[in-house]
Order: sequence, then C-alpha cells, then structure tokens
Amino acid sequence: MIRSAFLSIFILLWGGCTTIPSLTERQNTLDSIAANHHLQSNIISTTRFPLYALSDTYECENRQMRVYIEGDGFAWVTRSRLSDDPTPINPVAAKLMSIDPSHCKMYLARPCQYTRAAGCKSDYWDTRRFSSEVVESYGEALRNIKQDFHNTSFSLIGYSGGGAIAALTAAKRKDVTELITVAGNIDTDGWIKYHSLSPLEGSLNPADEFQSLSELPQIHFIGGKDSVIPWEMYENYKRRMERSVNLKAVICEECTHTQGWIERWPEYLRQLPTQDTQK
Repeated sequence: MIRSAFLSIFILLWGGCTTIPSLTERQNTLDSIAANHHLQSNIISTTRFPLYALSDTYECENRQMRVYIEGDGFAWVTRSRLSDDPTPINPVAAKLMSIDPSHCKMYLARPCQYTRAAGCKSDYWDTRRFSSEVVESYGEALRNIKQDFHNTSFSLIGYSGGGAIAALTAAKRKDVTELITVAGNIDTDGWIKYHSLSPLEGSLNPADEFQSLSELPQIHFIGGKDSVIPWEMYENYKRRMERSVNLKAVICEECTHTQGWIERWPEYLRQLPTQDTQK
C-alpha cells in the first residue's frame, strides 16, 4: 500500500497535532461536547459492533430522526503503523450534531471508536472500513433506534468517511428520507484513484449504489479548500446519479476537510429539506 499518501490524508484529519491526545483525552473531548449540550451517551448493540451514541433527551415518536455518522477517526500513527484505536481526535460529526437545534437527533460513532469489542480488528478502520458487515451494523443500529424512539424515518448525515456509511446504509433501507454528507467520501474508488492509493479491499463504494440512491433527496456539502475529498469526487458521483432529480451540491468556499464546517453549519441546516425544532 502507498502509505505516505495514505498517512498524509489522516494527518489532515486530525489537524496536524504535534502531540497525539491520549484515548482518555479523546473521550473527554466527546464527554465535554455531550455535557455542554445536554446529550446522553449510550452504546447501541449490534451483532458485530457496539456503536457509541449520543442523543437528545426529547421524544421522537412519529417524527424524523437526524442521525449523524462520524468520520474515519484517528486511523494512523506513523507512515507504516495503524493506530491501536480509531477514536477521533477531532469528532467533527459530534460537533455538528451538538449544534443542530433539532431535538430528535443522534450521533453514531464508527466501529471501535470510543468502545471496544471482540470484532475490533484494525481492518475495520483500514481496508474494510466500508465493508458489508460494517454497513449491516448500521442498519441493525437503525432498527434498534426505531424500536426505542418510535420515529418514523431517518435523515442520515455523514461526515467524511461517515458519508460513505450514510450512503451505503441509505441504499439498503426504505425509511431513510434524505441523505446529507459533509466533506463526504461518496466515491471511494475515485478517491483511491485520485490519491494514488491501493484499493480498499473488502469495502463497498457508495457510487456503485446509484440505482438504489437515485430517487433519494440528497445534499452534499463540499469544501472549496478540501484537498482530502475534493470537488472531483462529487462530480464522479453525480455522473453515476445521472437519473437523479434530487441531487444538490453546496460548496463552502472557505472550508477545508476539517475546518469551517462548525461555523457554517447553523446556516446550512436551514437549507435542509426538513427542519425539526419541535420540542
């Protein structure tokens, strides 16, 4: 695998820190977000992976729930060594969820972030991060959420690699009413080619699900200064979705892959098809 290019992407993802925060410090970052915004933490069990979750305390019965899915997290330590734990240093999706005024919302981390299980092998934050078993875990989690919260549908909002998970999950379900990505990796094959990386063996490509996704309302927020997942990835995806009349792209000219989104998110939320601020 072409490690140097692969690592450079993840250096960008955790902001170029010179000192890597410990796992405890990374957990404290998320705990602080939860405390400041009165969110409850929980573990959602699935057959293969427990998924760490944050949610609001209000009722969701007969309403749409917004589910935010985290990015790939801290996957690499050095040019040749995977991280022992992919828990994010900068949990962008959690920050976006925390400032969403909707009271029917949930944050889902990725497998092995903030929690460990027997199935937590490094493949699941490396080449198999978008594998069928990972996607099935999110489908199972949504079924469990629906049973507990009695919501009618989901709006899936994925940041970075979480955008791939959101798209792949939406393609398998009838109760996802909109797909939203923020700096989302929605054409993983194109992303690999763009960065001259080795294939993600065992992973699925969201762009291959164009038939299932073509009728789904979608908004993709793209950073004008994002060198990790640039505009070209959306163009690749759009070509596959040529029959879609529900596809929209919004460019944040000043946004990089990790910077600018939190500041602009309140404005962007007003552009979403559904707005739920009911208490």
